[in-house]
Amino acid sequence: MNNMPQRLAFFALGVVINSFGVTLITLGNLGTSAISSVPYVCSLQFPMFSFGVTTFIWNILLILVQVVLLRRDFKPSQFL
Repeated sequence: MNNMPQRLAFFALGVVINSFGVTLITLGNLGTSAISSVPYVCSLQFPMFSFGVTTFIWNILLILVQVVLLRRDFKPSQFL
């Protein structure tokens, strides 16, 4: 467990690189992935929400649907 700060730093770096990749692909008009298409369209329809905010909301909704579908089989560790 003594390497936890290093693991968190690599995780944060991975999230940033992934975010830049999605942003560059979208801004370059190369299209979006299937999972990013719904938030992208919502961000165009509702300009008060950015693409990042709509992606966050979409991911939360997907997790809530998973909780509803799995019910008792959903373990709290799956939130991570």
